[in-house]
Amino acid sequence: MKTRPELYLALGIAVATVALGAAPARAEDELPPERPTTPYSATMRNTFSITKPGGGSSGGDTVEIRVSGARLLEDSRIMEEKSVIVDMEKHEAIEFDPKATDKVAARFPLNDAPIPYVQGRAGLAAFDTSWPAPKIAGKDKVAKQKCTILHYGKPEEDGIAACVSKEGVVLRAKLKFPNYEREFEALDFDAGKQDEKYFRPPDDFKVVEGAGPEDAEQTE
Repeated sequence: MKTRPELYLALGIAVATVALGAAPARAEDELPPERPTTPYSATMRNTFSITKPGGGSSGGDTVEIRVSGARLLEDSRIMEEKSVIVDMEKHEAIEFDPKATDKVAARFPLNDAPIPYVQGRAGLAAFDTSWPAPKIAGKDKVAKQKCTILHYGKPEEDGIAACVSKEGVVLRAKLKFPNYEREFEALDFDAGKQDEKYFRPPDDFKVVEGAGPEDAEQTE
């Protein structure tokens, strides 16, 4: 079963093409860890395109992300001033504008869309559970980090081409379905512990349930 594209557009789940000249796979190559084995921060470039009868849409963004266990902070740089904190264990996302004068953050239930930033290649496989195990297609470097190129399904028409680090971090991926394509690629990467302050709204923000303060209840 495929995950519908609209479920993961908002979280910037995305991807990038396998670079020309990447090193070929060897018989002794092994798959990288299924999930990230280290907390990390990175700058990610995202693009997407959707084709529909009579038109479509496309766009992109550059986001700063921080990942620690099941939690993700994503700060948008281009599309809008917005921060999103995701906790996959709690199945919730908190969204806020860090510069907003009303100092309100909205909490939403999290859908079941895969999040490769957090889930690593396990998240890639979850886009279509009918795909067999990924094929190793060589080695490459992304953001100065060595990574293993993995192919899921048929990457040129209905699948994913990704590059995953030895720590299990998806540094680059290109997701392609009929009429839908999305890419992300790390521009920089830094492994290491992330401060807890990044995974909660600022202390002076009020967290409300739903779409905004006008129709939501304050969280105690």
